[in-house]
Amino acid sequence: MTTTTNKNEYYRAWAKMMVTIWQDKIAALKVRDTGELFSSFMTEVVAQSGGDIDKITFSYLYYGRMVDMGVRRGVKMEDSGKKGKPWYNKAWYHSIKVMTEKRAELYGEEFQLIIMEALNF
Repeated sequence: MTTTTNKNEYYRAWAKMMVTIWQDKIAALKVRDTGELFSSFMTEVVAQSGGDIDKITFSYLYYGRMVDMGVRRGVKMEDSGKKGKPWYNKAWYHSIKVMTEKRAELYGEEFQLIIMEALNF
């Protein structure tokens, strides 16, 4: 298995895990009983022509961000007085940190293979 394949598998698994984390948090906080936000999550993993992952896009119903911040329909955030149900930010930023560290590890492994191949000539 090539390192590109390893990286791409990691990115796809990460995107899937991120959605699972968000859905678990939404369920635990009892955000809306309809399940619309829970089932609205979609991911798109876009690869470059060389096969490397170029972009990961997440989409979900926009009102989920308002729930996270504590904003109600028709009420400005500063006038709300309602506490949010923080399902998004903490998990997102922690996961980005983990992803950054893993990317450094994966690129380091790829660089080692390139050097080893170059020295074998």
